[in-house]
Amino acid sequence: MLISEVLPWGQVVELPAIDYRRIAEELCECVLDSQDGGNGPHETPSSYVQAEGTQLFLEGRPFRFAGFNAQQALSWAASGSPQLLQELETLFADAQQLGLCVGRVWASFVGPRVVPPFLDGFNERVAPQASPPSLLVMQPSPRELNETVLQALDMLLHTAGRHGIRLTLSLADYTGRFGPSPPGIEPYIQWVAGTLNLTGYTVLDFYQDDRVKLLFKHRLCALASRRSSVDGVRYRDSPHIFAWDLLNEPRCPTCPGGPAPLTAWAHEMSAFLSCIDPNHMIGISTEGYFSEAFPQYIPANPGSWALCEGVGFAELASLPHMSYGSAHMYASMRGTWDEATRSTCGWDCVVRWFKGWLAGHFEASSAAVGKPFVLEEFSAPWSEEQRNDMFGLVQARGEAFASEWANASSPAAGAMFWGATVGDHVDWDGWQVRLDGGRSVPAPFEQADLLKQGMPAEQKQWLADVEAMQQAFRRADADKECQAAVKVKYAAAFAGYSSNSTLGIVRDIAADAGPAPAVERMPAVEMVEAASAMDGPSVALPAEP
Repeated sequence: MLISEVLPWGQVVELPAIDYRRIAEELCECVLDSQDGGNGPHETPSSYVQAEGTQLFLEGRPFRFAGFNAQQALSWAASGSPQLLQELETLFADAQQLGLCVGRVWASFVGPRVVPPFLDGFNERVAPQASPPSLLVMQPSPRELNETVLQALDMLLHTAGRHGIRLTLSLADYTGRFGPSPPGIEPYIQWVAGTLNLTGYTVLDFYQDDRVKLLFKHRLCALASRRSSVDGVRYRDSPHIFAWDLLNEPRCPTCPGGPAPLTAWAHEMSAFLSCIDPNHMIGISTEGYFSEAFPQYIPANPGSWALCEGVGFAELASLPHMSYGSAHMYASMRGTWDEATRSTCGWDCVVRWFKGWLAGHFEASSAAVGKPFVLEEFSAPWSEEQRNDMFGLVQARGEAFASEWANASSPAAGAMFWGATVGDHVDWDGWQVRLDGGRSVPAPFEQADLLKQGMPAEQKQWLADVEAMQQAFRRADADKECQAAVKVKYAAAFAGYSSNSTLGIVRDIAADAGPAPAVERMPAVEMVEAASAMDGPSVALPAEP
C-alpha cells in the first residue's frame, strides 16, 4: 500500500507502508551472509588502514595522510555527463599529484526527490555554463536502492583506487537542505510517519526510535554487503574504502541528557557496522566540540555548543567501536566561545585561537581518548588570504600537524581540507579549492535574486513552510539563544579567486605526512562507456543468496 501526497505544483509523492517484519528478516539474512567470509573469485584484501592505540597503520607501518573532501563526487559519477566524468578522473589525478591519499565523499542521498520546478531548473537558468548535475537519489524508499547510483559509487571507488586514493564514505548528513539533493536525516522519520510532514517529531526521534534505527541498519548492511559492478569485490572487502562515516556533523539540540542520546545511537550503530564489516575503520564526523565533562580541553570558557547541541567529541571518540576521533575547523566556530573578544580582535585572533583548539584535540586524543585524531574538514570561505591562513595552521607555518607528525607517538593522523574541485563550477558558498589551480567561478547572486522574485507564490510559501518545519524538527526555538553567537560575519569578496597559492600549502601538508603508499596500477575503466551502460531503474533490495 502506498500513501500519496500531492505537492503544490502537482507532483505526487508516494510513501510506502513499511513491512518492518520483512525488513527485519532481510537484515537478519544480510548479517548472517556477512559472516561467511566469502568474496567470490577474489581473495579478501589483506591490507586495510587500521587504528592501534593513537596511531594508524597500513601493512604494519605508521600511516599519516593529507586528504580532501569532495561532496559532489558521487553526483558527478552518476550524472552520465562525459564532461563531469572526465572532471572526476581529473580530480583524483590532481589529488594524487598533490600527494593526497584519502578522500571523503557523500553516499547519503535518501528519500523521495522533492524539488519545486522553479528550483529544479534554477542553476540551468542562472548559470547554464557551469551548473551542477541533478542528483539521482540513492535510496528512494526503505527497501529500494537505485542501481544507477550504486553503479556510479562502484565506479567512484574504483577510479579513486586507480589513483592510490582511499575513500571515506559518509553515510548520512545531519544538515537539512533543499535543491537537487534530499534533506539530511528527515526521510527516515518521514518513512516511519508515512508523511512528508514532520510535525510532532524532532531529531531525538532519529536517535531513539527503534523503527528508524532498523531502517538505518538495513541500509548499512545493504551497502557493506554490496558487490561492486566494476571489480566484483564486496564493499566490506574493498581496499578502496578508508572508513565508514556514520553521520556528518551530528547534533541533538537541547536533548535531555546532553550528549547521551547521540552517544548511545553512535555506540549501537558502530557496534553493528563493525560486526558486518570488521575490515574497515568507523568514524563519526563531529565538529569537535567538547562537552562540559571535558572543560580542560576547551581553550576558552566552556561554550554554548557543549550545553545546547548534545554532542561531545571525547564521548563519541571513546566508544569501543569508533576507530578514531574527528573534528572540523571553521572560522565561524570561533564566535561560539567569546563573541566580544572575537569582534574586537579580528581574524588574527581566530587564527591564534585555533592553534589552541588543535592543541586541545591532540592532547585529548592522547590522554582522554587514546585514539588517532583526524582533522576531517577545514577551510575558510571567500577570502583567499584567510583560507591560506587556515591552511597554514595545519601546515608547518602553524606548527600544528607538521610538528605533531615529527613526533612518532602523536595522535595526529590526518588532515582533510574542504572543497576540492576542478573545472568551471559556480562557487555559491565560497569554499572551492580547485586542484587544477584555476580560478573559481563567481556566484551570480544578482541574477539569482532577480530570478527568485519571479518564483510562483505557492512555491515560495511551500519552501517557507518546509523551512519552518525543519527548524522545528531541529528544536530551533529552544536552541536559538545557544546559537546567537555562532554567526560570524565576513566582508564578502564575491569575486573568484585562484587556488594556486593554496595548492602549494596542500603539497607541503602532504609532504609533512610522508610519502603516500605505492599504488598497484589497475586497468582503467572507460568511464563514459561504463556510464552509458548503466541501467537506470530502481530495484528492490534482494536478500543475498
